[in-house]
Amino acid sequence: MKRLFYCLLILVFFGCHESEPSHPIKNSTKELMFGLQHDADEQKKNPDPNARLEFWYKKLKKNRYHRDSVLSSKIHYNIAGAFYSLNEVDSLKKHMQIAWELMENQRNFQEHKVLLYSGLGNAAHAEQKIHQENYYYNQAAQMLLADTSLQVTPKQKMIIFLAAGQSCEQLKLTDNALTMNRKAMELLPLLPDDVNAKFRVYSQTANCYYQLVDNTDSLFKYINKMVDVYRTEPDISKERFIADRKSTYFERIGNVDSAIYYHRKGLAIDLAEEQEKGASASSVRTGNLYTNYANIAGAFLRANRIDSAEHYLLESEKLAEKYPGKADEKDIITYRQNMLDYLFATKQYGRAQRQQELLIDEYRKLYEAENARAIAEMSTVYQLIAKDKSIHHLNETVGITIDRLESNRLWLLISTLAALLSISTVLFLYYFQKQRKLRNEKEKAQLEQRLLRTQMEPHFIFNTLSALQSFVRFDEKEKTLKYLNQFGRLLRSSLELSRESQVPLSEEIETLENYLSLQQMRYDEAFSYAIEVDDNEDIESIYIPPMLIQPFVENAIMHGFDQNKRDGKLHIRFDIQDQVLLVNIQDNGRGISSKQTDSGHKSLSTAISKERLDILAKESEQPAGFTISSTPQGTLVIITIPFK
Repeated sequence: MKRLFYCLLILVFFGCHESEPSHPIKNSTKELMFGLQHDADEQKKNPDPNARLEFWYKKLKKNRYHRDSVLSSKIHYNIAGAFYSLNEVDSLKKHMQIAWELMENQRNFQEHKVLLYSGLGNAAHAEQKIHQENYYYNQAAQMLLADTSLQVTPKQKMIIFLAAGQSCEQLKLTDNALTMNRKAMELLPLLPDDVNAKFRVYSQTANCYYQLVDNTDSLFKYINKMVDVYRTEPDISKERFIADRKSTYFERIGNVDSAIYYHRKGLAIDLAEEQEKGASASSVRTGNLYTNYANIAGAFLRANRIDSAEHYLLESEKLAEKYPGKADEKDIITYRQNMLDYLFATKQYGRAQRQQELLIDEYRKLYEAENARAIAEMSTVYQLIAKDKSIHHLNETVGITIDRLESNRLWLLISTLAALLSISTVLFLYYFQKQRKLRNEKEKAQLEQRLLRTQMEPHFIFNTLSALQSFVRFDEKEKTLKYLNQFGRLLRSSLELSRESQVPLSEEIETLENYLSLQQMRYDEAFSYAIEVDDNEDIESIYIPPMLIQPFVENAIMHGFDQNKRDGKLHIRFDIQDQVLLVNIQDNGRGISSKQTDSGHKSLSTAISKERLDILAKESEQPAGFTISSTPQGTLVIITIPFK
């Protein structure tokens, strides 16, 4: 019964744990994801992209990663990062697409999805797909804004907000760009040692205020912040950005001379890099050097310094011939607009008309190319939006289905537990009822034992008083006094034992010895007796019902011996075997046949003892009783008594 109870407790315990809602993530996957993130942090310290690629490709081949879509996605994302460092756009795009396809249907791991959106934005940026880039970066940023509890590092958040702000700025979404830059700025206290991040935030914010015409004060404020950061950690790149921002500021407020000064300063930095690195220089690859020549020419034209403007326009043409294809459409339009202004200023109207036609043609090609690219990109973006909505709807449907299954599972579990509790209640009630019945039967047996024992006591006292009467009749005063004294002690002992349902065997033997001594006096030493107990047995710890052996001893004395011969012998031996006491009572009397034919005697004490032993057997569920048999020496009684 106890085992059943414990089983039910275990079922309830596990049931309660299984009924927890939500959609749990496998512990092994989650732990391995933490491990991969640690590997990624360590690999970022390795300056060799090829070594990083080798490391991640080895990881991808391991079964424990390859067979798990979440872990595989994480590895492909890191492989794409290595290709980004190598400027291999096709491989970057390929692995980012694989990483996203492995994760897009997953309902969890939102942190990883944020990084995937950012990585897809990097791939689009490398392909110069500004609309896709903006979509991906803003998706990542919006996820961060929607759930601030996502476990994304402040550095990663900063990069995502800045990338989203920069792409919004390029699409002239200035308000959105400012919002993203401000979010990045809020993270600066968490990155006090990241000087470059601080400088970029201020630079991008300054550029946003440049596009907002009426915010020259804010533009100047953030330019000064850029200067403060530069002073703490100066480098040529920061100096170049400051020069560019200051030139735009001074042009905005109409201070052309200062604008020209900073244009020249920025141009000097770009030329120094071009002379050192040639075509691989950043200013050449991005077309910034060509843009700088065109912009400084325009500044000189606005200052009415025509000769200087002509010089820089010619330098623009030389640079275009030296590095063909590096200038984009907007830079060429800037050059042609400045050239047109120069031709009008120098009254070269024929060339100006031709330049006007070229300018119009450049505008047409630019808008056609931009429109075609925008249409293609926006079509892709709309498809991405539709796909994301479909996946989101699918995930919601899956979530609702899982919630329903969880709810049904919970109700099923509750019903099962209720049924089990009902069954257990019935079983417990049955068990307690059975225990109560057994307890009642035990109490009844004990009462019957006491009742039978009380029936024995008058019988014992009656026999003793009969003997005492004979002593008095024959005027044997000394025997009478001695007998009364012995009888008093026996009676006191008997009364003390009668209060207990179980007594130590040692006390029962002591009472039996008193009784035998008394009987020897009564029958004038007509018999002798011996009590045998193994000295190795602890008779103090063995408990049996009181006065259970005495009636059989009394029968042996009264019905076994010939009182006239005075040669009676009584031997009582106590043996202990497996929680059972065996009492052997051997006499050398007339034998069982003679006892059975004894005239008119009915052994009441034997009948009572038999009932007591039957009750004891039922109570203890062990064998109890007695046997009487004749032997060559006389009569043998063997009593079997279970004990505690």
